[in-house]
Amino acid sequence: MASALTEPLSGVLHELLTARSLRERNKELVLALVAAGNRGEANQLTRHWAGLAGTGGRALPEGLALTPESVLADGDAVVLRATARAGRAAWSLVAELGFDAAGHIAHYHDMLVARGAA
Repeated sequence: MASALTEPLSGVLHELLTARSLRERNKELVLALVAAGNRGEANQLTRHWAGLAGTGGRALPEGLALTPESVLADGDAVVLRATARAGRAAWSLVAELGFDAAGHIAHYHDMLVARGAA
């Protein structure tokens, strides 16, 4: 006799897989923001450095590099712990990002701490 999933079990599995998929998608979105920042594109993660290049606009300092140390997701929220470096300066960045169903940033909070010269 072949085993088949019962309807309640199928619903629970669907919910678990959907939640996992959303967490993974949201983690990928945060890592995409890190990659964009490393290409010199200003975004939420690089907002502290926007305009520091002396242009007064949204330009980022030459050589700004974000290194993700950990990325944790729970529900629609993702917490990124990263190291940022520009020249000899280094910072620790902890950011919490929440995403809506379409993958847009719904809320953002961060904490930036200078680590001194690297």
